[in-house]
Amino acid sequence: MIGGIELGGTKCIAAVAESPDNILIKKVISTKDPNSTFSEIVSFFDNYEIKSLGIGSFGPIVLDSQSKDYGVLVAESKYGWNGVNVVNSLSCITPNIILDTDVNAAAYGEYYYGAGQNCKTLAYVTIGTGIGVGILLNGKPHVGNFHLEIGHMQVPCIDDFEGICKIHRNCWEGLASGPSMESRWGVEASKLDKTHVAWEKEAELLAFGLINIISNHSPDKIILGGGVMKQKHLLPMIIENVERLWNNYIPLIVPSDLIVETGLDGDSGIIGSLTLTKK
Repeated sequence: MIGGIELGGTKCIAAVAESPDNILIKKVISTKDPNSTFSEIVSFFDNYEIKSLGIGSFGPIVLDSQSKDYGVLVAESKYGWNGVNVVNSLSCITPNIILDTDVNAAAYGEYYYGAGQNCKTLAYVTIGTGIGVGILLNGKPHVGNFHLEIGHMQVPCIDDFEGICKIHRNCWEGLASGPSMESRWGVEASKLDKTHVAWEKEAELLAFGLINIISNHSPDKIILGGGVMKQKHLLPMIIENVERLWNNYIPLIVPSDLIVETGLDGDSGIIGSLTLTKK
């Protein structure tokens, strides 16, 4: 059997499977402090013989398996987790661990089993507690000297909202993530009426970032996931803003084919984490 862990900043999903698309059992675990979180994860796998374990983790995290710091979280993206080694902390489950970012893992899930099949260049964007982006080129993640942190790129600020990112304040994540919407409007995004002006602003802010992804990576498809995208009225508003901002500069794939929702609903990350065991 194989194991998978989608280690997010708010919650984790742990799963045991025969194959990535045949999950036998899974559990949702709140991401608290490292010790209690890892303890609950390890406990979940106690009764299973796991041959290999795929982990899609929040970051920034060291992905170079040849580095002495392999698996180390290198910034305080979640309080109390800076410097924690994710691989070492979970090696008691199995020594055969394959690690990637949570968004790269989700991109893998969509590439092999979801809405991103047969894409030469695929972008997966999650908009939730933060904003993260995974780019797959012919099925392999684009990684330079460090993995991508596209959620922290700069986008235009459309009003006097200062942003909430602890590092950059008004980066894309600081302006358009779920917590930034709550900070701006004083209520969780899911509780805002679909006619609220908040959605017009959110659609434009998200379109700014997507235009940058289109300009830099020319993807065959951009898949949008995460909690904010559960508001079904948001996707067509984003597409409309992308069309307006791009302004027919060069021909694009039909925007409604280019920018799509996930094909795996909430399972992109865990299916992708399981897929890492096949790499």
